[in-house]
Amino acid sequence: MHVAGKVLLGLGTVVLVLGILMAFAGGENIKDSNDVFEDWENFVLENKTSGTLSITDLDDSGDWGFTFWIEGEYVDEDGDGIWDHCQTIDITITSVPETNPDWDDGLDGGFFYQIQESYEGCEADDNNVDYDYRDMGLVKVGKACLACYAGSMEFDSNTSVWVVYDDLLFEEFVGGVADAAGGFLAAVGGMSLMACGGCFLLLGGILALVLREPKEETQLLQPPST
Repeated sequence: MHVAGKVLLGLGTVVLVLGILMAFAGGENIKDSNDVFEDWENFVLENKTSGTLSITDLDDSGDWGFTFWIEGEYVDEDGDGIWDHCQTIDITITSVPETNPDWDDGLDGGFFYQIQESYEGCEADDNNVDYDYRDMGLVKVGKACLACYAGSMEFDSNTSVWVVYDDLLFEEFVGGVADAAGGFLAAVGGMSLMACGGCFLLLGGILALVLREPKEETQLLQPPST
């Protein structure tokens, strides 16, 4: 086999294997990111009327805190302009860590009604809704521990609540997007390497069939003249 064919066949094999490994790793990253989004309904507390929740505050500037959900629907049957479920629940924050006064809105970590930030509390408006957990029959009520530093928050409620740790949810979302993007790029790069490896193998095979190994030149020795 011609040396050029050997080189291309060897190079093509190496590049093809690297491409397969990279594409596989990219697929695993994409799968991991899908798992994160499939587990999107993970709550730090479910169906409880009281609890103690931990705040990590990794950047020491205060966390976004917790969002409370309850079973219900967005209805205003009495027509007073307030969603009915907000008028039936009473959430009391019994213990809270210190908060960052620069952006705690003067709430000192207490509970406040909120569905969409652009609306006042539980204003009954078709746009003031959140259907993130509609399949679970849950509606958003409000938040607590805004701008809380690290520590523990305790609460009591007159009805069962489901609680989301907003900072953890954001971290999982960012991690999922990063895994998906990295996996996609790795998969594309792996497929590109596989294509290149295939081309090298094809070209090496053609050269192996077409070119022949050069023969060593032989020199005829003439007998010495007498």
